[in-house]
Order: sequence, then C-alpha cells, then structure tokens
Amino acid sequence: MTAPLTLALVGLISVAGSFVQASTGFGYAVTVMALWPLFLPYKTALVVELLAALALCVVIAVRYRRSINWRQLIAPCTASFFTNWLGLQIMSGSPDTVLRRLLGAALMALAVYFIFFSEKFRVRPTLAAGLIAGGVAGLSAGMFSIGGPPIVVYYLAAFQDKKEYTATTQMYFILTSLWLVAQHLWMGNVDALALQCTGAALAGLAVGTAAGLAVFRALPLEKIKKLVYAFMLVMGCYILITG
Repeated sequence: MTAPLTLALVGLISVAGSFVQASTGFGYAVTVMALWPLFLPYKTALVVELLAALALCVVIAVRYRRSINWRQLIAPCTASFFTNWLGLQIMSGSPDTVLRRLLGAALMALAVYFIFFSEKFRVRPTLAAGLIAGGVAGLSAGMFSIGGPPIVVYYLAAFQDKKEYTATTQMYFILTSLWLVAQHLWMGNVDALALQCTGAALAGLAVGTAAGLAVFRALPLEKIKKLVYAFMLVMGCYILITG
C-alpha cells in the first residue's frame, strides 16, 4: 500500500471514529482500532490512536476544566499507571496476529456488554471500585488502546453532574495517555510513520466531529448506538477469525 493511500485511509477511518464519538459520546478508539490494524503495524495503530484521542480529550477538558474532580482521579489513575505498563509489556512481546485476535475478542466482549448488560450493571463509587476500574482500563489501554468502558462505568456511578463527569473522565484519559505516550517513546514505537498517520488522523478527527455533532442533533441516540454495537460485534468477529 502506497504512503498517500495509507494516510488517506487513516484519515477517512478517523472521520468515521470521531463521527461515532461525537454522535454517541464514545467509540473513537473502538472504531479506529477495529480498522487501522488491518493495514497498519499494530504498534503504529496504537500510537496513532493514542495521540489523536489525546488531542481530542485536551480540547474537551480545557472547555470544562473548572468541573474536574481531582480527588476522583487518584485511585483510577494510580491503578492504571501500573497496569498500563503491564499491558504494554504484553503487547510488545506478542505477535501482531495474536494481538489482532485478542483485539477482536475484546471488541466482541464490549459489544455484548453494551447490548445486553450496560443498562443492568451498576457499580458503587468506592475506593475499591475505582482501583479495579483503573486497573482494568489501564491493562486494556496498554494492549489495545481501548480503556474507556471500565472508567465510563465507574464515573457514571460517581457523578450526578454531567459536566463534572465529562471533565473528570477526559482528565483521566489525558493523564493516563501522557504516561502511555512516554512509554511508547521509550520503547521506540513513535516513529516517522506514526507521526505522519497522526497528522492524517487529526485532520479526519476535525471533520468527523463536526459531522457527528450535526447527526447527534438530528437522529435518535439509541438508533445510533445500536448501529455502533452491531459494527463492533461484526468487526470483532472478523478480526478474531482472520487475525
């Protein structure tokens, strides 16, 4: 695949991912990590998703900075910092085929959770719950760059105010993403290809976010979510089988 075609595909998939994120409130990492590893080296896809999503989180966190609950960041971030490292070690020592199949299984598990259990499963915002959510999210972020669902479940239970939930969630992602970026830099995974693809992803992210916000105002949220879950399930099954 030529470099211009690769960058074009990265940008188009980033449009789709940010469209989903803006429409439903989640889904950028799930969408791009379902597709980028099909034509990018797995480690490159992880780095590009991490850098692009970090930029998006910074924009949102700056907007709602006065609503950040710093105390609620301590337990999840502490646990995540440790398991991020573990997830990266597993990722760096595993063949791309194995990682893609694990990613496929993770996508299928997430789709099943959101379809059948997300409305039934509730957690209490305790210290133990914060540590567990951060630990699971950190491991998943290190291996797949998909660490959102456990943290979202925990913070939805912890906050009643929408702005406080949004601001604190984004700050969690910023702190843990910066730690992951530092580790990727140390491991030599942030190379020229990753930086070029990040530029394409950021361009696509801007376009997709604007389009997604327009759709968010026009279409029923539940219908959009069902389409996202179906996509996750199908792509997870495809990646699991093909590797």
